[in-house]
Amino acid sequence: MIARTTPTTAVPQSRLQSARFYITFRCNSLCGYCNVWQDDKFKGYQELTLERACQILDELYELGVRYIDFTGGEPVLHPHINGIVQYAKSLGMTVEITSNGIRFAKHIDAIVPYVDTMNVSLDTLRPDRYRQIRGVPTLDRALDVIQRVIAAGSGNLKLICVVTRENVDEIPDLLRFAQENRITVYFSGMFDYFDEQDTVRDTNRTARKLKLIEQNGKPLAAPAGRAGRMNESEPTTDLVAAELIRLLYQPFALINLHFRKYVENLDPTAPTDCYANKRILTVGPDGRLVLPCYHAFDNSVQWNRPLRELVQDPEFLRVRDEEVGHRTECRGCTVFPYIGLSFSYRFDKIFLYQAISEEIAKIKTRFVDPLPHQLALDHDALQASYAELEKLIDNVLPAPLPPLSSDHFYRFEATGTGVATEFTTGELSLAELLGDHAQAECWGIQRSPHTWMRLVYRDLVPALKELADAGMIPQEAYETLVGELYEVQLAWWQGYLARYYRGCENADTQGAQQVLARFIERTTAMLPNVPRATRVREVLLHAGCVLGLAPEQLAPLAVHSSFPEASLIAKHLLLTAEHFDLPKYAELLPAQAAEPLRLVVEEPDGAEDPAWHGHLDAETARLLGYQDPVGAVDQATAERLVKAVLALAAQQRAGFAERLLAHELCDPQALRRRGVHLRERSVTRAHG
Repeated sequence: MIARTTPTTAVPQSRLQSARFYITFRCNSLCGYCNVWQDDKFKGYQELTLERACQILDELYELGVRYIDFTGGEPVLHPHINGIVQYAKSLGMTVEITSNGIRFAKHIDAIVPYVDTMNVSLDTLRPDRYRQIRGVPTLDRALDVIQRVIAAGSGNLKLICVVTRENVDEIPDLLRFAQENRITVYFSGMFDYFDEQDTVRDTNRTARKLKLIEQNGKPLAAPAGRAGRMNESEPTTDLVAAELIRLLYQPFALINLHFRKYVENLDPTAPTDCYANKRILTVGPDGRLVLPCYHAFDNSVQWNRPLRELVQDPEFLRVRDEEVGHRTECRGCTVFPYIGLSFSYRFDKIFLYQAISEEIAKIKTRFVDPLPHQLALDHDALQASYAELEKLIDNVLPAPLPPLSSDHFYRFEATGTGVATEFTTGELSLAELLGDHAQAECWGIQRSPHTWMRLVYRDLVPALKELADAGMIPQEAYETLVGELYEVQLAWWQGYLARYYRGCENADTQGAQQVLARFIERTTAMLPNVPRATRVREVLLHAGCVLGLAPEQLAPLAVHSSFPEASLIAKHLLLTAEHFDLPKYAELLPAQAAEPLRLVVEEPDGAEDPAWHGHLDAETARLLGYQDPVGAVDQATAERLVKAVLALAAQQRAGFAERLLAHELCDPQALRRRGVHLRERSVTRAHG
């Protein structure tokens, strides 16, 4: 493996965070819905040497790319794929590779330990159907590789199954195969390709195809009674979509709710919100930047100078700004590797479904599936609860308009005292708006339901598992709590949306609060008095305060030492808690977070803290180009400030949102004023 070199020139990190590296366009499958082996534009590329490929990886890293997907073609047909993958991992990148498995066996030891996700395509377990779909009779090789990767024990194998009308009947068999082998299978609907890529072409059309068949050593023969190959290119139908949603809580099955919702709501006449060349780069086999993306590849920028220069090339910028998403063939595109990336940069309903999917995937793969026996889940009840949440998001939440700029996470309008958004009841402060946009993606947005669920799968359940493994809590109790996580997630989302989002004022929160209260009470009761249990108490306290459980119920969770979310909890309480409850909640929090709550009670007339000087503190204002504290905010000023935040270097953004939140808490009376509508709806619901 080539040793990592130290770049001689520091290059500022850009917002290009991901790359798809088409390491080769050669392939040993002949899938009817793919054009990489059929179209002349993918022929004749000189592939990179190991040294030049590693140089490109260095330059991608310098640009800020931290995720790379090696794809093709079939990646293992590249002679240096082992060293290239290993070098990418040595840089600290998150590495993914996708293979058909036909010739992967000899690469297992050299590749699998160095990738975060090892994808193997498997659409069927029937040899005849596999040959019809993939064009080659090699199912046995793919299954052999799957078993060998399982035996290697890396735990990073994922099967990808594209479900169409032709193989939907095999879902039970494929799911059983995954569960018996304890490997995850991602069931995907069919991408609706453009540029005739969904056309199954004449099997005798190209000499290249005949050559590939000859190289595979076996002739391609149509099955008896069938004149041609299977046409697997039908876009996902309602029948397929209905079958996929039934897999949502099945062990070892993954479903992307956001892709499903995107397809359902797609407007083929509107520009596509694609992030090709904006957040994701496409690199071809010879190192060129492919424009606008692999699927509409008809242009490129040759790799004859550093990538930091190529991404500023006039042609690259023109295609990025004028063509991506606006071409005729872009309209209606559902190619998930490109379109899916955009979902993390638009705080809308699709993002909410992405967050739900991500949470289910984390709960399932990290905690539910690894248990030695299958939990007795009530799938019908979970499906019914999910359907209720789906109705709330689809039919009750307002449909947000697109942001005013492609760089914004959401649309906002300045009110003079703050900003209004289309999801959040009341108004946000300017500080919260800027803090949200200081995040790399929507995952860091302050008032997102995902904020607490992320703590559940990152901190709370791992801590409980450690306590169970150490014998400090019963293993049976841990497993019972894990079995409740799906229900807890659904209750949390229902309760959070109803409490904080526009349009949901009349949504029922009583059931959601009861589920959360029971979960908090049972979990708290089993916690031992050890340091590791403190983090569990912090996360439970967060949920109880944010959803408005009575402070008396939360008394056993009081945490008086500082913890990361204490200030955010205090802010939610200032927005939503009744005045007479604030002193009781203050008793549950560390002193610094409790102080603003006590100040409101002690200074009911709204005296301003002398440390507060306006919407932004002086240091933040100077960092964003203002010499004086920012007072009343108009739309132009708000947009200029967001633009200034986005221009900050990564090191300048570190801790930026936390500093802004601390500044907000310097004027708790302003937060109380912003929370008037939230408290009114809580009172209305309580007396309704």
